[in-house]
Amino acid sequence: MIQRGFKGLWRILSDDEARSMHIAALEILEKTGMFSESEKIIKVFKDAGAKIEGKKIKIPQNLVQEALVKAPKTVIIYGRNPKNSILLEGSRVYFGLGGTPTPYIRDVETGEFRRPGKKDVEECTRLGDALPNLKFIMTIAGAFDVPYEVEYIHEFDALFNNTSKPIVFATPGEDAAKRVLEMASVIVGGMSELSKKPILGVYCETASPLQFTTPNENIIVLAKAKVPIVLGPMPMTGSTAPVTVAGCALIGTCENLAAITLAQLVNPGAPVIYAGWGTAMDPITSRCAYGAPEFALGTDAINASMAHYYGLPCYGFGGCSDSKAPDAQAGAEVMMNGLIAGLSGVNLIHDCGYLAGGSVGSMEMAVICNEIAGMVYRIVKGVSVDDESLAVDVIHEVGPGGHFLSHKHTLAHVKDEIYIPWLFDRTSEVTWVKAGKKDISVIARERVKKILKEHEPEPLPKDVKEKLSGIVKKAEKELVKTR
Repeated sequence: MIQRGFKGLWRILSDDEARSMHIAALEILEKTGMFSESEKIIKVFKDAGAKIEGKKIKIPQNLVQEALVKAPKTVIIYGRNPKNSILLEGSRVYFGLGGTPTPYIRDVETGEFRRPGKKDVEECTRLGDALPNLKFIMTIAGAFDVPYEVEYIHEFDALFNNTSKPIVFATPGEDAAKRVLEMASVIVGGMSELSKKPILGVYCETASPLQFTTPNENIIVLAKAKVPIVLGPMPMTGSTAPVTVAGCALIGTCENLAAITLAQLVNPGAPVIYAGWGTAMDPITSRCAYGAPEFALGTDAINASMAHYYGLPCYGFGGCSDSKAPDAQAGAEVMMNGLIAGLSGVNLIHDCGYLAGGSVGSMEMAVICNEIAGMVYRIVKGVSVDDESLAVDVIHEVGPGGHFLSHKHTLAHVKDEIYIPWLFDRTSEVTWVKAGKKDISVIARERVKKILKEHEPEPLPKDVKEKLSGIVKKAEKELVKTR
């Protein structure tokens, strides 16, 4: 069974505006091109007929157009438990835990920021596994208590041991991608099975403006394996892109199209997930403002419009705040960007549990995001208008002055029609006072502790765990330098 998600309702760009963005991107890729520090990437484009000027790749429009035809319009990322698999197409919407590893985590006990370790990755993953509205898992902590050369290996090991949901994971280059794919293949029974039913998508971030980096060689590895490539250009308004939201989105569109073309040149039909990030630079602090409305417009609304224009699955954000605590600011910003992402039909909405612009992971915030995700799903689901929902016969039956409380129609539809909070408090003020006047951060902290105490993810088979452990030890032996 595959979860099919709810469909977004809003499109910010008209077809003519999306076409203008596309035509402009083709012009930039052909005339200005992409810089590449990777000779392997340059060779792929050169062999396909692109014009190479030093380390600059000028990509003909026909290569891009052909790549867009070859890229799959539907991608499935499978769960270790098949019932958790997610179908990415059109405007189906799924929220997920976290993103790339954060340098700090907000301690559940003290509320202080500290450097996380592998145990934190394990606990965050186990929490995400238990949160019903988070349909895929990334991370909100890094394994910074192990040698840096193998941080990603330990993080990936922690993820797969603590969730049966689909995983999206970032790999820092070609060798890292190969090692992560080896680990994933052990779980599913070999590389051929992984290609048929990938249990992860791998995040690949180009460098704005208009650059391939050496770590982007992981795109070549993933394309050959036919494991979903989750793209991640990150242009920033007024910094690494024009200050206008549209100009920033155009840089992201160019980098997306270049990466999609690379993947299809390597292996036609390689699954790619579009992600036209358009980050906003705060003009006062010069920091990336995750809670900015422009970030939501560029990253989610325009991103989704362009992905839908191309008919490709897309990836965006919807669970991050610039606030340093799970407070009112965090809730407001997450609801804004989450709702825009959901209504725009972003397929993979990540970053749930991020604070401080993505610098701090918070398990309490992840729990709050789970509630907000449930509310967004309900809004995106929309309203059905048919004979059953109009309930004309029921209204006739109850008549003036009656009530619908005990009617079988109410009992049949109340759970589908009315969102019932999992975390948020709808009790009276009197009840709230008697319960201790707890605000949402306190309630979320208590829920985190309860989940970590009680929830046990589906375990991996013993032989698989041993093989994964062997791969981790092998990586440590080969990669960790003597200090």
